[in-house]
Amino acid sequence: MKTPIRTLPPFSQVTIIGVGVIGGSLGLAIKKHFRSVTVVGFDRRAVLKKAINKGAIDRAATSLRTALEKADVVFLAMPVSEILKGLPLIAKYSPPDAIVSDVGSVKGSIVRCARQLFPRGNFVGGHPMAGVELSGVEAAHPLLYENAVYVLTPMHGKTTPAVKRLASFLEELGARVVLLDPRTHDEVASVVSHLPQLTAVALTNVAGGRHPSGRRHLRLAAGGFRDLTRIASSKPEIWTDILTQNRVEIDKSLKLMIRELTLYRKLLSRRKEFSLGKEFNSARRIRSNIPKTMKGFIHQLDELYVFVKDQPGMIARMTSSLARAKVNIKDIELMKVREGRGGTFRLAFESKEMSTRAAAVLNLAGFEIGD
Repeated sequence: MKTPIRTLPPFSQVTIIGVGVIGGSLGLAIKKHFRSVTVVGFDRRAVLKKAINKGAIDRAATSLRTALEKADVVFLAMPVSEILKGLPLIAKYSPPDAIVSDVGSVKGSIVRCARQLFPRGNFVGGHPMAGVELSGVEAAHPLLYENAVYVLTPMHGKTTPAVKRLASFLEELGARVVLLDPRTHDEVASVVSHLPQLTAVALTNVAGGRHPSGRRHLRLAAGGFRDLTRIASSKPEIWTDILTQNRVEIDKSLKLMIRELTLYRKLLSRRKEFSLGKEFNSARRIRSNIPKTMKGFIHQLDELYVFVKDQPGMIARMTSSLARAKVNIKDIELMKVREGRGGTFRLAFESKEMSTRAAAVLNLAGFEIGD
């Protein structure tokens, strides 16, 4: 289905300062939904050239002043330290009625600074929970914000006209806007975003560097290890700022994590049978309550597990069988694989009815359906 193009865009010009994967994806999303909006970018010359070629921006600004002078909305898509450093000039050169927002992963320090520089209340802190481990405008994609949670942190905790306009605009781009105060945002981000990053880095370094046998046989790492450590590929430059600016909340979360692991170690050291049944059951119950919409779907999907033999053309056979029956796969993931035998795919469909229909089609095609 074609994306509807609005004939009356909410803004004439959007300026993006920092056209990397986040800023570039924002530009692509804007052009996808609002072709008549002019997107201006400001960054290094080489980056801007790539952004124009990719279609993420319409025009490259040669200076910060020219980038901002006609902007209706300004997005600061830079590292947190650069946002803090640049806010005074951005406040000076932005039109008085322009909405200024950022995409930083830490909100407290940015919002505190913005309160002094934007007395008219036209600054709105923001954080799209849609990051990827890749970087650069080359990795930008127009669907990065589709159904992604986008947190807005108003300066004084009030839903002002600027907050309402920005929220409406972001929702038009497909995002799901959530309003939080800056302190709550930083507390939550420390445990659901920043701590997982440190955990992935630590686990990868233990398995591949510290552990005497693990580092020599890392090829044995299965899907669980790869899933847990995917974000260990993130660039350290991005995280230096985040860890520095949110160090207090991250320290609290680290202490809780260390306390939990210390408990497991104590239980393991006992001579009697080692059991973490209570902890496993608690974790499973908590995880089952995480909305599946967090992956990018508005409604919960119905899942089906299909075993696919390790033979040429089997994946094509599975998908083409469903396509002929007009059954649309909303999500697909390879869960387990055994070389020479096959793998289990998780397929997700928009409803139980569609999932049941898919199971019948695949059974007829000779595929094994799991629980």
